[in-house]
Amino acid sequence: MREMLINSDFRHAPHLFQINRMRQATIRRTLTSLKKTAMKYFIIITILVVNSISCERDDFSTENPDVGKFVMQLKNGTYNVYELGENGEKLWTKMPYFKEKHIPLLIQYAGDTTKVTPCGHFPVNPLSSIPPYRIHDGKLCIMIAEYLLWCVEGIIAKSTFASLTPILINSNYIDDERLDGTEIIEVKNLYQNWWIEYVKTGDTEKPPLKGTVYKWR
Repeated sequence: MREMLINSDFRHAPHLFQINRMRQATIRRTLTSLKKTAMKYFIIITILVVNSISCERDDFSTENPDVGKFVMQLKNGTYNVYELGENGEKLWTKMPYFKEKHIPLLIQYAGDTTKVTPCGHFPVNPLSSIPPYRIHDGKLCIMIAEYLLWCVEGIIAKSTFASLTPILINSNYIDDERLDGTEIIEVKNLYQNWWIEYVKTGDTEKPPLKGTVYKWR
């Protein structure tokens, strides 16, 4: 009886071996299929991310600007809405049409003293010959806080640009010394206090910097 079982096992051995090979082949095909599927999803996700970045760059309305998006694009260098020439050529980046309703958020974001470089994408007054930049670590840059307060001043002045250039100066300084981050925050607080009072009274006769040592160049 034992010999019969042993002989039976030998007879079935080739069949079992074939089944194992088929199982291994199936596993390999399954793994290959999973890898291909994973690669497809990876490509799809990559395309979506690239498209998302492209939308961030292009999908910005200067007519109804999003302050948060504007600040983000200034900081990451993706702001690229341009004034166009007669032949469609790019002239300079376009200043969004900020309104009074945008003032609170602009002042809020003006607490950020980050210095952005490169900064050629910042909208500045095209009529000015005065460079709007400051130098930090040997690089040209623009401070976010100072620039956003300039945008606020433009709204108050009902003008696209508040002055020739987004540079705050202290009239007590000589040689056009630039304000540091601490002083810019002091000026930001002046605008904040002005806004709180303006909301209460609607008084437009006393602008934020009136009676102070600060002014826009």
